[in-house]
Amino acid sequence: LRQFLVEPFVPHPQDTEYYININSVRDGDWILFTHEGGVDVGDVDAKAEKLLIPVDLAEYPSNEEIAATLLKNVPEGVHNVLV
Repeated sequence: LRQFLVEPFVPHPQDTEYYININSVRDGDWILFTHEGGVDVGDVDAKAEKLLIPVDLAEYPSNEEIAATLLKNVPEGVHNVLV
């Protein structure tokens, strides 16, 4: 990774905070996502939904597959913003 997005703090309700982790491995990038963000995110590896994005872009999952896998505990109304 060569670029990072950092944004200023904006007051918001705790239930709208999410956590994402991207871990690059030989086969692609693992995305770990949990609907419980914040400073007390806890054991992400144990509770996060996981999706491997393969190196071969021909196998790249659709937005629907990404949402169905990672956003199970997120209101559908915000799926289009997160995917």
